Amino acid sequence: MESDELQQYYAELACDGGFEARCHMELPERSLVGARIVNVGCRRGKGTYKLSEQVGEGGFVVGVDWNEAFVEAARAGVPRALERSGLSRCNMAFRVGFPEDLAAAGLEEGWADFVYLNSSLSLFASPARALRECGRVLAPGGVLLAEVPVAEPNGKGRAGDADFAVDANRAAVVEAARALPNAVQAAPTFEELLAWLATAGFSEPVIRSERPLSPEEGSAPDRPVPTVPGDDATYRLLSLEGAR
Repeated sequence: MESDELQQYYAELACDGGFEARCHMELPERSLVGARIVNVGCRRGKGTYKLSEQVGEGGFVVGVDWNEAFVEAARAGVPRALERSGLSRCNMAFRVGFPEDLAAAGLEEGWADFVYLNSSLSLFASPARALRECGRVLAPGGVLLAEVPVAEPNGKGRAGDADFAVDANRAAVVEAARALPNAVQAAPTFEELLAWLATAGFSEPVIRSERPLSPEEGSAPDRPVPTVPGDDATYRLLSLEGAR
């Protein structure tokens, strides 16, 4: 997709609805002190603020989001975040950019030790291309930290025409969910996710935690998001890491 196509896609994507956005971050047990991290889809910056506390004054975090208003809000919150953390210097920055084109946001190849990716992956213009960009900005041995919804269509594993029916229904649900948008129902199957990761050069991911996920879950607990009717798939939210 060209830059103007990405611009149009993200301009039409709703800002909030359909995102799991409660700043719940399943960070690894390993220390992140001194690390350089890119937070893709940082929204209004809460996750980046948390990561900045983890990396400390010797590390640095770059938050990237396509929504200019969100990036401005994130920048405005930096002084208060630093006051809360007690850090003596600013160790974070926020930039406007698309997940599929992190180079345009000034992120060089091999710069990051970690990339953190929130659960909006399924709503990106091109999830597979976004994962390739995550891989590009990681240094050799760098790690992708991600929270990703995955779908398990009902009837998985049946043969013949039934398989085709399941695949066709799943594709229709995903298309409708992306239009709503609903990040849960737009989720890939686990097999699709593995294929995306492998193509982007990541090792098979380690699943650190998982939980059931409802299609109604979104950015506000008291405001369920619109859902696609007739969907009989089940969903899980995976917290995973994959090495580059």
